[in-house]
Amino acid sequence: MTSWHESLSTWGPAWAAIRDLEDPAAEQILAWPVGAGAIAEGSVMHLVTEDTAAARAFAAAARLTETGAAVLLSASTDELDLVPHMPPNTNLAEVPLEHYDAVEVALFDRPVAGGRVKVTDGLAVLGGLHVDPEGEGMQTELETVMIASLGEEAFLHGADVLYFVAGSGQAARMAPRGWTQVAEILSFKK
Repeated sequence: MTSWHESLSTWGPAWAAIRDLEDPAAEQILAWPVGAGAIAEGSVMHLVTEDTAAARAFAAAARLTETGAAVLLSASTDELDLVPHMPPNTNLAEVPLEHYDAVEVALFDRPVAGGRVKVTDGLAVLGGLHVDPEGEGMQTELETVMIASLGEEAFLHGADVLYFVAGSGQAARMAPRGWTQVAEILSFKK
């Protein structure tokens, strides 16, 4: 399996696509410590790192303001359960869009969860997984359904490796389900 470092030039733009980033030039996605450079006023820098303390020290010295943090998880499509096991009274809608594919889970025909995937060059990036307050009692089950559906879509389009940009709570829930934390993504703005 290719490391996140080696495939950053592929999964970085895929991550931007699932976030609907309209101007990719407005941000940089860089591996730390390999490639951090100057950042223009008003732009965003995402440092992908296994050494958060050093990345934060660099950002502080460069007078950057931290705006967020995420966890980069990785899994092989061969090792995940890609069959959605739907909770009672839920429906799954899969929607192919121009820049990514999306899923939505409805409970009693009301949308309660959603997520996105972008498949490119043998890998896929999952992100934007969210569960609305109406579905919070089923958060783990709904996330598992969405990941299975999105992962299956990625597998069917030739992706062997999945990357998942998750919040810390999501990352903790995914560890026992075949995902491995490979890095953290620290976001900064000047």
